Amino acid sequence: MDLLLLEKTLLGSFVAILVAILVSQLRGKRFKLPPGPLPVPVFGNWLQVGDDLNHRNLTDLAKKFGDILLLRMGQRNLVVVSSPDLAKEVLHTQGVEFGSRTRNVVFDIFTGKGQDMVFTVYGEHWRKMRRIMTVPFFTNKVVQQYRYGWEE
Repeated sequence: MDLLLLEKTLLGSFVAILVAILVSQLRGKRFKLPPGPLPVPVFGNWLQVGDDLNHRNLTDLAKKFGDILLLRMGQRNLVVVSSPDLAKEVLHTQGVEFGSRTRNVVFDIFTGKGQDMVFTVYGEHWRKMRRIMTVPFFTNKVVQQYRYGWEE
């Protein structure tokens, strides 16, 4: 009797996982989302990326999946743009459309409740962070020092 219950449980779990993967694949095709690592149902790519969402890890993923890739962080989609030209298009040309991001628990873990420069919501805090970041990086001395690297 216990063996029959175990078989039913395993079969039910297998079917549930299969349906979750199928639904995930169909949702991705419907919206024409960029490629990315295969997400785990419920957790997305959070278990693969962990709390190591830094530039080295993202560069490795970009080598595998291209200049635009999709990470699912929980139930939210995170689109990573790694090409300078595409980043300029997204941030400069269409900045207002992509300026604010919805917050959830996973983003709060990675970004200190959305208070970092990358994931902060467009508004007063974002402008303050921009002023703080602009001063040390774009003084006349720094611009002259790195001018040749930026012009290439």
